[in-house]
Amino acid sequence: MKASLIVLVSLLFASASVVFGSFLLPDSSEVRRSIVINAKPEQVFPYLNNPTEWEKWNAWNKDYDPTMIRLYGGPLSGKGAYQEWNGDKVGMVKVHFTVSTPPSELYYKQLSKGEEFETIGIFSLEPLDDGTRVVWHQKTRVADDLYNRYRGFFKKLKTEAEAEQSLLSLKTILEPTPKTEGKGQIADRKGRS
Repeated sequence: MKASLIVLVSLLFASASVVFGSFLLPDSSEVRRSIVINAKPEQVFPYLNNPTEWEKWNAWNKDYDPTMIRLYGGPLSGKGAYQEWNGDKVGMVKVHFTVSTPPSELYYKQLSKGEEFETIGIFSLEPLDDGTRVVWHQKTRVADDLYNRYRGFFKKLKTEAEAEQSLLSLKTILEPTPKTEGKGQIADRKGRS
């Protein structure tokens, strides 16, 4: 009897904690990540401004979801360009470019099937002496209920990881590692000495 009472009180306390804890969570999910890339903004911006380039660096790609299919529309790049993708893991998503100011800013709206609110995304490129700082800012409203506030919290953690992975991939594309000379070339040079 005493053990049952302790379990019951514990369950009530845990339930109350979950409910009241949700009121501490924000009503929007906001992710901001940045990276410095050793390239000029004019070199970086085309990879953001052209939706067909996203599959080269975005974390949501064929490696992550082999069933993923992409569709493109509108102009090739800039305002009005859009992409849609569908896959078992990524679901159905549409990204529509709304403002493009080469080579400094790109605004987009992203809507995922089953989501009540769209994500507003902004890429800002800041020229530096040694390259470009790329800032990726994403904000999504969260439905004001217990389930969606917790869901928004965990989705934010996932989005942060995906944004970091994507920016690192973009950096890798724009900063290829220098090729080292093969052994045959070194031997050939020694032979000519």
